[in-house]
Amino acid sequence: MKLNWQTFKWLAIVGSLPPLYFHLRALVLKEYVTTNTASDFIFWLVISIFVTIVLSVIVFIEIDWLQKVLPWKKYVARRIIAGVSLTFFTVMVGMLILSKFTYGMHCKMFPEKLTYTHHLFEELTTGMVLWAILVSVNEGVYFFNQWRDELVLSQILQKEKVESQLEALRNQANPHFLFNSLNVLSSLVHSDPDKAEEFINQFASVYRYVLNIQDKNVVTLREELEFLKSYLFLQKIRFVEGLNYKIDIEENLKDSYIVPFSLQMLVENAIKHNSIEKEKPLNIHVFIKEYKVFVKNNIQLREDEVNSNGVGLSNLRQRYFHLAGIMPEISQTDYEFVVNIPLLKPEKKEESIKYDHDDCCNNRRRKFRSRKT
Repeated sequence: MKLNWQTFKWLAIVGSLPPLYFHLRALVLKEYVTTNTASDFIFWLVISIFVTIVLSVIVFIEIDWLQKVLPWKKYVARRIIAGVSLTFFTVMVGMLILSKFTYGMHCKMFPEKLTYTHHLFEELTTGMVLWAILVSVNEGVYFFNQWRDELVLSQILQKEKVESQLEALRNQANPHFLFNSLNVLSSLVHSDPDKAEEFINQFASVYRYVLNIQDKNVVTLREELEFLKSYLFLQKIRFVEGLNYKIDIEENLKDSYIVPFSLQMLVENAIKHNSIEKEKPLNIHVFIKEYKVFVKNNIQLREDEVNSNGVGLSNLRQRYFHLAGIMPEISQTDYEFVVNIPLLKPEKKEESIKYDHDDCCNNRRRKFRSRKT
């Protein structure tokens, strides 16, 4: 729970309830001897509010610490046991300390009836009620905020996924791409029928992939690489010796997950913005390092540089951020351009990949909330 003046105000109200209850009971039922009622009430009220605020802050700190050490999503049973034990113990210790301050005042209110055991029992009962209220409210607020943020973030992710799919489809349906591909195919039909048939198959694979992953937030690296190879095959036939590419991906990592179109979009950007000639070939290298996919190309910008609004790369970064709380990294020198894309762990199901690391999710929510405010 976020500690602010509004929170402290409500804690003060909660802390004032026990003295209000006991003094109203004394006045209405007349079962206690009440001397110096006003001064006793003020003393008890101040002590009760102070202890309530201090205990609440300690409990909130403990709960936040438990959320980092034993997040709900991974350790439900252990979190319940640890949360109940730690916070209950804290509140009970606080109420024991409070009972030392208030016992003398209670003795003045009902000297014949009250024993310390009776007084301690009432204080501990009050503490249990206070503890139940604090923990319930804190966890309720936490789960509500989590549900609300996940709902909004899922809508943002869905929007960005659709935008990415539209961008990919638009690129593949781009008149220049279609014209160049059909022009290459036209020449292959007469010069090399076998290669023309392979070109048609790879051309179909590109569009099949675009249509097949419409409902997916992530795909396996294996699927994305097959799509990338089909796309690179078409471009290699077109540019021949002007384009060189190398893909070094270990087989055991191909079942990891990745955002659709991510690799192809980076390769397409490299082709779009650089000159490609036999004497000055564009070299593209795709490889893995430290559980990240790197796409590296040499820089030789075209003289008629194509204007770019950076939507594709920006969209890719935002999709990764909303999906897993992390973003691709970009580095550039005078000679090469490198983008690394984090892989998402293969043991997680597609629907739960965004919860891969709870710390990432917390970081994502903090940034999301800061943008809203």
